[in-house]
Amino acid sequence: MKTITPIALAFGLAAALPVGAAFAQDDALPAGFETSPVLKTTATRDGDAIAWPDGTPEIVSVVGTIEPGGRTPLHQHPVPVYVYVLEGEVELRTEGGDPQVYGTGEAYVEALNRDHQLFNVTDSDARVLVVFAGAQGQPTTVTSE
Repeated sequence: MKTITPIALAFGLAAALPVGAAFAQDDALPAGFETSPVLKTTATRDGDAIAWPDGTPEIVSVVGTIEPGGRTPLHQHPVPVYVYVLEGEVELRTEGGDPQVYGTGEAYVEALNRDHQLFNVTDSDARVLVVFAGAQGQPTTVTSE
């Protein structure tokens, strides 16, 4: 039996596809698969440029639930943080900025190195997906005093 090496397989697949089709982002998606844009940005919600940390990249994600009247501690992030509201409504209060309300299906990138808190000012739970783009061995969140 003849064995096909991974390199030969890759070249064979590449040759079978139209030039550029395998990697073009604007091409049609396969049947049965749809996407809906959520967020594309080069800046935080406060307009600061996103800055990547030095070190070995590490992605950490958590789902947080904030009860009615609840809040996160006052804190800041030394790494880019993506927040997506899964359920409910939250109010983000950032040092030096106006409060901003985000509802189900909305997303933003947190301010870097700036104190902020997330509040639930509604009468039902709010759930958020938080994705940290950090570096191994480095903190993603620093609690403020």
